[in-house]
Amino acid sequence: MYTPFVTENTSRGSRDYDIMDVFTNRSASTLIDDTRDTIAAATKANVSIYGIDPRGLTTMGDDAIEVQSFPDDTTLGIGQSSFRREIQLSQDSLRELSDETGGFAVVNMNEFSTAYDRIVKDNSAYYVLAYYPPNPKRDGRFHRIEVRVTRPGLTVTRSRRGYVNPRGKAPVTTAASASGQPSAELRDALNSPLPVSGVTLHVFAAPFKGTETNASVLVGAEIRGRDLKLDANDKVEVSYWAVDAKGKLRGGSTDSLTLNFRPETKSRVEQTGVRILSRLDIPPGRYQLRFAARDSGASSIGSVLYDLEVPDFYKGPLVLSGLALTSKAAAVALTPRLDDQLKMVLPGPPAGLRSFPQDDEISLFAEVYDNEAASPHMVDITSTVTSDEGKVMYKTDEQRSSADLLGKRGGYGYMAQVPIKDLPPGLYVLKVEARSRLGQGATAAREVQFTVVPAQAPPR
Repeated sequence: MYTPFVTENTSRGSRDYDIMDVFTNRSASTLIDDTRDTIAAATKANVSIYGIDPRGLTTMGDDAIEVQSFPDDTTLGIGQSSFRREIQLSQDSLRELSDETGGFAVVNMNEFSTAYDRIVKDNSAYYVLAYYPPNPKRDGRFHRIEVRVTRPGLTVTRSRRGYVNPRGKAPVTTAASASGQPSAELRDALNSPLPVSGVTLHVFAAPFKGTETNASVLVGAEIRGRDLKLDANDKVEVSYWAVDAKGKLRGGSTDSLTLNFRPETKSRVEQTGVRILSRLDIPPGRYQLRFAARDSGASSIGSVLYDLEVPDFYKGPLVLSGLALTSKAAAVALTPRLDDQLKMVLPGPPAGLRSFPQDDEISLFAEVYDNEAASPHMVDITSTVTSDEGKVMYKTDEQRSSADLLGKRGGYGYMAQVPIKDLPPGLYVLKVEARSRLGQGATAAREVQFTVVPAQAPPR
């Protein structure tokens, strides 16, 4: 999807002198290269820049008054024409960055509310198109793109003007190995700003308390069986990366599974797929998890981008872990390696399945972390299922005592069974909420959206 980026015309956000004048401005060529690099980075990351000049409708006002006694001498750099040129150059920089990245610039305009409405509307509906460029040379050159439509009555309002080829030598890629390095093909999918659709993936992540500095995040990827070739020597490679808000790689893993199954297991995988579970230790923060899977037999690849926020489980009076869900239908999928920390508390492996037949039952596990256990109190834990119309269809609650923690910070393991046989097909929200009876009554909650389908319908 497009990511809008709004920048204002400040001394740091635009240039106000002629970068094409390489004789007067020694830094001109450097700024040209920097501008091109900025546009290339934005287009590669799928970011649209919307430049806004906060001066609004510019008449030079105070600046013109201050210099009205000076002659209009361009050699002095002072005068009416000089100021007009300065304004034009600063606005041109906004136009260039905006136009070349698929956005638009707002200059000489006082109605900013209208401008922001346009930005919101511009990013509310769009098409995402991708293709492999015919010229893969790493020459750093700009290549123009023209998007046309053939359907009568339709027009292309705005689109990317082109792309910039990378420069220099291509990065050295490493084939998949026992050290956990993804293959070159899988790395390309992980680096792609857009999901790849060759292999269908269902992914999930649930953060739990880990060490003092890191959380322990349960991550899982479920691969649709009919997307796999399932030959005797076929392998499926699954990899994921955790990228923080600054774009830094904070961890990841690569697993390889040989699909040399017995006939009955092969039939099961074709129907229900295969699930890969792993654990990731990362500090609190916001992350983008990038999952990718590759079937070596079919030479097909799929990827998914997943946004994750990991809380600091040691801060705040009451903090809730992620929700780990499973069900009878979800447990059927082949899971070669179970999660050691959850296999004793859930009746089946945790799953990313969020569509359940009516004859199924959801099992969930969560941990409630109580950081005020030194003061005796009770904690109420409630699970509710709410329909799309806001009606509570199911509710269960229980109480925990801080005495169970012996006066120390710790957690309460929470398990619940949520029957869905009485729920009509439709969309629902499962919510787990913990509330302390101490002081102001601190709360913590997690929600998961799920769908109930008729019992005879397949779960995926």
